[in-house]
Amino acid sequence: MSLSLRFNQDISLQRFVDEYWQQRPLLLRQAIDPNLLTFPADELAGLACEEGIESRLIQQVTENEWDLRHGPLEESVFSTLPDSHWTLLVQDVDKHIPEVAHLLDAFDFLPDWRIDDIMISYATDEGGVGPHTDNYDVFLVQTQGQRRWRLSEREYRDEDLLADCPLRVLKEFSTDEDWVLNPGDVLYLPPRLAHWGTAVGECMTWSIGMRGPSQHELLDAWLQYRAETHPTTHFRDSLSSPRQPAAQVTQQEFDAARTLMQDLLPLDTPEFQRWFGGYVTEPKPGFEIAPLEQPIEAAELKTSVKAGRALHRHPWARIACVDLHNQGLALCSQGQCFPLPRDLSNGLDLVASNRHLEPDHLLAIEPQTPFWQWLAQLANHGILELDD
Repeated sequence: MSLSLRFNQDISLQRFVDEYWQQRPLLLRQAIDPNLLTFPADELAGLACEEGIESRLIQQVTENEWDLRHGPLEESVFSTLPDSHWTLLVQDVDKHIPEVAHLLDAFDFLPDWRIDDIMISYATDEGGVGPHTDNYDVFLVQTQGQRRWRLSEREYRDEDLLADCPLRVLKEFSTDEDWVLNPGDVLYLPPRLAHWGTAVGECMTWSIGMRGPSQHELLDAWLQYRAETHPTTHFRDSLSSPRQPAAQVTQQEFDAARTLMQDLLPLDTPEFQRWFGGYVTEPKPGFEIAPLEQPIEAAELKTSVKAGRALHRHPWARIACVDLHNQGLALCSQGQCFPLPRDLSNGLDLVASNRHLEPDHLLAIEPQTPFWQWLAQLANHGILELDD
């Protein structure tokens, strides 16, 4: 099954990237074949009852009163629910159901490491999570039924939220756009754009959520890494004469402190690039990939591929490629970096760009040992798997 996102003459992929991405919303009518995106509501409810799967059941009790229950849920809960005003949301469905992950093929123009998950929501009539904002990009793919989306260009702050509410629901909402999505329609929303989705009858929506660390998160993680991997240097000063007054801080001491801190922040280095590639591919808790119990040798892997066995990427693996300049290239996944000589960049491109790797494509890349040793490394860490 191959999925693609259909743009049109008015909105090309290039125009979307230039004018809409992280800037303004875009509604694409009939952008994807909904017949390729089917998932029964009872199976979604079954996932919500399982341990280790993140899910939420949200019910609107009154206009300003909401009930939130986190999974795993008891099966009996669903028989007690009313006919309207509730929704079930299950995160990371793509990591549990391989067929769902095929939707990601339609969004292969996005940075792989930025894609967080596919969340599926099932809602009864008027069901939703209330008007709110998110700090990330999201693509909302309507797969079954209809959902009404109202958008607001107003800027909202924490003081605009309902008090004593388990959800971040806005007290008031001014509508600038009002659209009803049908199966096959796709709505893109940039970060911080307020939106309000409500089901028109029963409906199902698949959401491709993006992730993007804040500057505080990046700085905190980088400094923690540096503190763990580099020796500490203490402040030192030099007195050219007795200090008068003794409490005075000199410009030289300000400069010394600044230099001491800047030594922790060398950002234009291969070390930072390796760290960043590992950081952005760190797995979410519970989605760590276990290495192979019996490691495979490069020659054995190549023999298996020659015999017709393809490789596929583990559904939990995030991928990022980094250029380490004079130290070559690297593929990063699961918080680790796997270096590769620059002359094997075509092999890196193949693995990074495809979730499924056919034998003839792999064999056409490079017959030499280093490429297959690198592939075996990825396989031994569970990032690549041989097809059965």
